[in-house]
Amino acid sequence: MKVKDIERTANVAWSPKNQHPIYLAAGTAAQQLDASFNTSAALEIYSLNLTEPGPDMQLLSSLPSDHRFYKIIWGSYGGEQSNGTIIGGSDNGLIQIYSASKLLKSEDAIIGKQEKHTGPVHALDFNNFQQNLFATGAGDSEIFIWDLNNTNTPMSPGSRF
Repeated sequence: MKVKDIERTANVAWSPKNQHPIYLAAGTAAQQLDASFNTSAALEIYSLNLTEPGPDMQLLSSLPSDHRFYKIIWGSYGGEQSNGTIIGGSDNGLIQIYSASKLLKSEDAIIGKQEKHTGPVHALDFNNFQQNLFATGAGDSEIFIWDLNNTNTPMSPGSRF
């Protein structure tokens, strides 16, 4: 049964479990076109708003992006008064890091960018035990472990094959 609907060609991530109300981040999908052949890209946050009738979700915030997303994740890192951190993986090994709190306030939300991978970043995941750590994966067996406290030098576990 469909509960809510967003008319977007996007990759999505739920807000962290400690976030209330529940939000959904949607980043325009890489290598996809929508029905209007629109080439713009954005990172958007929607409210689940289950108490509202109808299938539509309320758009709370939208930030244009120069890059489309292969994958996005939303973790709780950022402190007590924070809405967490959203990370998107894009072309050319680009990883974009956003403050969800700033994005919800329609402020300049990008807090970091890194281009360490040699190809598109298709895999992202937060560490469930240390909220400041996340992993990224791309082609050619590239895996990096990142610390949000210092994203300048990621760790590369093992050797590339």
